Amino acid sequence: MATWTLRDRGRDLAVRDDGTGGLVLSLDGVEVDEATVGRLGDHEFELDRIAGRHQKVKAERGVGATLSKVVLVESGHGDLPVTVPFVPPEGTRARRLHDLREAHPKAWAARHVVFSVVGLLGIGALVSALLGRLVPAIDWSWLPDAPDVNLPEVGFEFSFPSWLRYLNPFFWLGRVTPDWLADLPWGVIISLLVACSLAWGEYRKQQDRKEREERTDD
Repeated sequence: MATWTLRDRGRDLAVRDDGTGGLVLSLDGVEVDEATVGRLGDHEFELDRIAGRHQKVKAERGVGATLSKVVLVESGHGDLPVTVPFVPPEGTRARRLHDLREAHPKAWAARHVVFSVVGLLGIGALVSALLGRLVPAIDWSWLPDAPDVNLPEVGFEFSFPSWLRYLNPFFWLGRVTPDWLADLPWGVIISLLVACSLAWGEYRKQQDRKEREERTDD
């Protein structure tokens, strides 16, 4: 019988799956609820409020015979819901990934940055190859020449005060970044910043989950 476990707020939660649809929720070794979930179905076990917050355990079953996901969902005090994943059963692929994440939390979180760089390089190479084959093969001779347009002269001049440049973030970014970073396309820089933000957020989630294990009150 596969068992998903979680240590949260000083309590031991467990969801046992018999592999045929039957689920049993245990709290500190005591069975408190049970349910039957078919394939592609899910069920939410309601828990008593703790520290003024509402908690429920959500179990989801995929196309297979066993559970694919079990999480604790906590909400209250007007905050956004917090989702804490259960530890998968021993011997499963999900458990191997969980153990790897626990053993190397920083490296696991940094995969966002690695995937972003590899993706950008791959997409850039693909676009360059396609453009290299497509652009020279297109006959642009049918396009008319751009007409000469004489714009009227404006009778006054206007310039922004010089001190406004200090309000431009790119003014300061160009002075604190190395030359090689300043030469990168802005699309690459923005993608890397987003990837770093995701990596940091995931690392913080892991740290917060560990802090919750023995915490009983805010």
